Amino acid sequence: MAATAVVARRTRPDDIFFPSMALLILLIVVTGFGKSYFLAGMVMAKLPSRLVHIHGAIFISWIFLLVAQTCLVSAHNVKLHMKLGPLALLLMPAMVVFGVLELFDFMHRAVPEDGPEAILVGDLETLAIFVALTTWGLIARRNPATHKRAMILGTMAIMGPAIARWNVGIMATLGVILALPLLVLAYDIWALRRVHRTTLIATALTAAWVFTVIPFSNLPFWHHCVEWMRGM
Repeated sequence: MAATAVVARRTRPDDIFFPSMALLILLIVVTGFGKSYFLAGMVMAKLPSRLVHIHGAIFISWIFLLVAQTCLVSAHNVKLHMKLGPLALLLMPAMVVFGVLELFDFMHRAVPEDGPEAILVGDLETLAIFVALTTWGLIARRNPATHKRAMILGTMAIMGPAIARWNVGIMATLGVILALPLLVLAYDIWALRRVHRTTLIATALTAAWVFTVIPFSNLPFWHHCVEWMRGM
């Protein structure tokens, strides 16, 4: 009688950390948009326009996909993970297009009297960071360490609008945004005994954005942009 050897798959620290980060991102989005979107019935929510509905559906689909993908890798179901991968290639350009369209629409429809330039600059810059990091992650999909960090850190970059709806003030909002990649940096130091290159670059980009968004948005160019959008 032949003996069957069963090799137990060990749970790696990554199998816990990265799904946890994806769930943290989902929690931030749900708490930020809970009253206006999730508790309002999502597709049934009374949003300002159809564009806002499409924008919300695309962005939350990305978050759900991120949670699913990290959990599939944690469960060692790489085959299904790879089958779902092309969805990211569809969602990412859609997020860019509808993210910009919704930003323009917001500036025209409901721009606040105080600080509209900071909103415009902040959203455009974080969307650019998201595109840069997630594109890097998709290109480096055969390098698991780079891929998972780039996808998580890229998505963390666009958490600003959700965190801002906590109404904790601009400085606290910027502090939370900066703290998110620092969680990954701390994990790298613990798990790798060094900071992964992807984490270092993403943290530097986020820090540069946090510390420059307000002074950069004070440039006259952005005021002219806001005035132009208001007149559209």
